[in-house]
Amino acid sequence: MRRALARLSVTRKNWREVQKQVLEEVRRAEFVAFDLELTGLHVKSERFIGIERCYAAHREGAQTFVPVQVGICAARREPRGAGRDEPCHWVLSPFSLYVFPRESGEQHFSVSAATMTFLDKNGFNFNDWVRHGLGWLRPSDEEEKRRSVQQRIDEVSRLQRGAVASAAAAAGADPGGAAPTVPLEIPEGADSGVVDACRVQIREWLQSATSAPLEIPMENAFQRLLMHTVIAQEFPQVYSHSSRRNGERFLCVYKSQAEVYDEQLRALEREMEAIDEEVGVRSIVDEITRNQKPIVGHNCFYDFLHLFQTFYGDLPESIQEFKASWLQLFPQALDTKYLAEAHELLAGLQPPANLRGLCEFMVQTAASNAQGAPSSLAGAPLPMTFEVRTLPGVDYRLPSANVAPTSALAARGAGEEDVVEDTDSSHEAGYDALMTSMVLVHQLSHVLGKKRLSWDQLDFGPLRKRSLDDDGRRSITEMLPLSVNRIRLVRAQPNMVNLSGRDEADMSRHFLMSGYPAGWKKWDLMKVWSPLWVGLSYIDDGSCWVIARNEADAVNLQKIYKMIEDPQFKLISYEE
Repeated sequence: MRRALARLSVTRKNWREVQKQVLEEVRRAEFVAFDLELTGLHVKSERFIGIERCYAAHREGAQTFVPVQVGICAARREPRGAGRDEPCHWVLSPFSLYVFPRESGEQHFSVSAATMTFLDKNGFNFNDWVRHGLGWLRPSDEEEKRRSVQQRIDEVSRLQRGAVASAAAAAGADPGGAAPTVPLEIPEGADSGVVDACRVQIREWLQSATSAPLEIPMENAFQRLLMHTVIAQEFPQVYSHSSRRNGERFLCVYKSQAEVYDEQLRALEREMEAIDEEVGVRSIVDEITRNQKPIVGHNCFYDFLHLFQTFYGDLPESIQEFKASWLQLFPQALDTKYLAEAHELLAGLQPPANLRGLCEFMVQTAASNAQGAPSSLAGAPLPMTFEVRTLPGVDYRLPSANVAPTSALAARGAGEEDVVEDTDSSHEAGYDALMTSMVLVHQLSHVLGKKRLSWDQLDFGPLRKRSLDDDGRRSITEMLPLSVNRIRLVRAQPNMVNLSGRDEADMSRHFLMSGYPAGWKKWDLMKVWSPLWVGLSYIDDGSCWVIARNEADAVNLQKIYKMIEDPQFKLISYEE
């Protein structure tokens, strides 16, 4: 059965109606989650040793494929009481936007047959994508267009000032000496009928007392050109100009040249306003960067590269250059996959790796904790409720173990729980962004609970200096110092990139563990090296990389291996 998705994606058909609401939710958000659906992933699938090699391959993919759908979810807290025992109420606002490179001229991009099939199975509407997908302009393209229009505005304004001065100088001249006009001969036919009708309209307009210009609808470009010639010869006292408004063409006639320039300036102002619309989807991303909102994803390095490549400029050749450019736009980024696998207070939960599984796991874990122990118990996750607010006509369904009664999710009632599987919306970008937001909130509830902190002590703003009257609030960077800007890399070693610092390219802490039983899970592998805390990066069912946290742990890890009698696996260093 085809999965039922949110019934409304943002396209060119409804962009003007919903843009204000989307931007307002982003402005109010404390963090914004992103998810992209793409025409393909990698030019070729392989494993990577070294950050630069991994970046180069992902960069090639981001320059080959394009996004087809952008999902965002703006998340914020609403006050509902105070104190550690009071649930924190989170408002999540997800949106899905179809995007198509409409303003990019003859842009060429690749598609993967497997990805297209995957999107089709998950309900993606390819007709809406091509016909109505939102376009965008990069900042450099926007600046070039605005500069071109502004140059024309400046030139017309200069000509207008000259026309006004000339009209003032000629105001006292005697018009009696003007030579009589000779009608232009037009061959019989459809064009002559149009010209005769226009002559009548112009004469009646000249005899009237109106000062408004005469506007004659005229779609045919040849007839407009013909009328400009007729007016110049037969009505030298007036001025003509072709105009276009709302897709309709007009022949406009004015009683002064200054009025022609006025109309040209109005047309250029409309062109400038049209550029605002052409910016399209990027206006949302600009709102995030302008207000320095933390950006959140799940396994999101590839999404981040596409976000930069698509909306801001070609990806730099080196990852260090990319990091510098990225941090100017997004100084705080979080990866919920990396948090789940690497944070010392979360990895012990052994959650699933994929987004949907992780979201359901975190919801169920929160429900179990709520039933088994009061939230006031030291170290317990903090309570919270969720509410989904999105566009009219959109319906998202989430795991509802702890959804607030006012939300669209709980409002359906318990009697419909048996159809949740049939209405799964995974891989719809807005829904995935919504799940990503929900996962992060659950992860934060665990971390805050373990650290004996309350929700109101968490600040999503930038890192700030401590004052003498410290209010106890902690920035997200202080709360997650080893997680902010750390992004998981897939099929790569090292398996994490640090967007705000130098990557740990030292492979002396990496060990290849191979030959262990195929049934071993992550916790079985972790127990082997207890009490050391190690990172794991899987290669296949029987081998993985084991990463020690520091040099001392690397030495101790080798000692533990030597102490194991008859080990069920082999361990060799990266150098070996």
